[in-house]
Amino acid sequence: MILELHVRNVSLIPELHLNVRDGLTVITGETGAGKSILLGALSLVLGERASADLIRTGCESASVEALLAVERMPSLEKMLEAHGLPPGDDRTLLVKREISRTGRGKCYVNGSLTTVAVLEELGQELVDLHGQHEHQSLLQRSRQRDLLDAWGGLSKLREEVGAGYARLRASREARERLSLDEAARVRQLDLLKFQVDEIDAANIQRGELEQLQEERSRLANAERMAGTLQSVLDILHRQEEVAVREGLGRAAEALASLVKFDSRLAEWVDLLRAAEVQIGEAVDRLLDYADGFEADPGRLEIVEDRLDLLHKLGRKYGNTEEEILAFREKAAAELDSLSHQDEQLERLAKEEKVLAGELAEKARRLSLARQGAGKQLAQNLAKELKELGFARAVFEVRVQPVEDPAGWISWDRKHFRCTSSGADEVEFFIGPNPGEEPKPLAKTASGGELSRIMLALKVVSAGAGGVPTLIFDEIDTGIGGTTADAVGRKLAQLAQTHQVVVITHLPQIARFGQDHWVVAKQVDHGRTATVVTPLEAEERVTEIARLLAGEPITATALTHARELLERK
Repeated sequence: MILELHVRNVSLIPELHLNVRDGLTVITGETGAGKSILLGALSLVLGERASADLIRTGCESASVEALLAVERMPSLEKMLEAHGLPPGDDRTLLVKREISRTGRGKCYVNGSLTTVAVLEELGQELVDLHGQHEHQSLLQRSRQRDLLDAWGGLSKLREEVGAGYARLRASREARERLSLDEAARVRQLDLLKFQVDEIDAANIQRGELEQLQEERSRLANAERMAGTLQSVLDILHRQEEVAVREGLGRAAEALASLVKFDSRLAEWVDLLRAAEVQIGEAVDRLLDYADGFEADPGRLEIVEDRLDLLHKLGRKYGNTEEEILAFREKAAAELDSLSHQDEQLERLAKEEKVLAGELAEKARRLSLARQGAGKQLAQNLAKELKELGFARAVFEVRVQPVEDPAGWISWDRKHFRCTSSGADEVEFFIGPNPGEEPKPLAKTASGGELSRIMLALKVVSAGAGGVPTLIFDEIDTGIGGTTADAVGRKLAQLAQTHQVVVITHLPQIARFGQDHWVVAKQVDHGRTATVVTPLEAEERVTEIARLLAGEPITATALTHARELLERK
């Protein structure tokens, strides 16, 4: 439920901070005072579409913040986790929406940036705003079905249908992937066989490409390498006058003769002799290398051809031997699958038949349960509607499995379309006046009638959980007297299990509020501002009197107002 609401620079509201309690809060005020602005601000933070026109004149940005209590709402916790949003402290949720004239608005949940779509998704879980038609979620047939399932305690059976549908869908998709037409299957088989054979014929060895590139480099530069090797061996070994190896030995012998005069020279003698040994090893290895080294144009051609083949395969199947071989394994697996496709199709067809039968049984049970729950819900709702001014209204909950020749499931020799929610279309119908054919709820013309119908629905489904905060606007359109009093009582009844906020012009409704706010316009320093004032006891008497008799407020009106407030 809403705990606090902070509005800044939205339309005529420069700054507003409201603490909202549970129970029933009524909002009154003169026509045009700004009650709709207050609801518009709340709608912003619930993900409604924003416009720069909502920003107060002379300001560059506007913002709305709402602090909400979210205890015992596991579905909301899962939603926050799915979007990577923090759960918040003390089981609360802080939602903020900023809009700017530049169009670069921002949304936050518990201080983390998010999107308008996420705010809308959260808002649908937390606040149900019944006013203009586009805000009334119960006009959607999917919501009507959800309400019926929740009211009838059908959630578990519906989950079983959803799980069965998911299994059947996975099986059908697997079969459809295999069910290529024969010509396409043959073409794919030929292609896969060619690819596997081409890679197998190459007999690729891991690490071969790097070895071949090194060998090609050596063979392509054989002449230069031979000349350089000759020069190095001449310096180290073959030229007597400059041979490094022999020179190091002579130097060590000469220096050793001086050790008897200075023992420190022994260390350097050792270094020279060690260098002589290392040079000797290097010379021996270079001699072996040089003896086996020769230019081989024929081998170079073979290496070049092999590299060309590997590069050709690389362009088609992968840049490395590993990638080419991995492609080969994948193609071979697909080839094997297509080669045994008939067997797999037969297996999947049998599996699909079993799954379809199981789903049909669960969907049929859910449909029958919905039909029974729908009749009971319609009876309960008709009773509530009579107390709300629909004296002879007819209400129906129509549950109809959707027939479809191509449907996945069947019973009673009929095929039906099925989704994760079952096979039924659920729709609420109402005939508010005698002699009229009941029409879909979504086509009910009067906003006031629709709000009262929503109120009745909420009253009968109050025990089914759902959205914790309900806001009603235009609920008193076209009613008065006894009906208005009945509406007020129903709102008070609903407020025992929900947080309820209602905008009204009728004292018969306003008197039931546990909290009462007045919306008014004030002019300060030449600028108009909308202000919301929570009323104390005596102030409330005055406002009820104004609703009863208008202004100026008379003593008779005040007396009548006190009587209304005292009479529950």
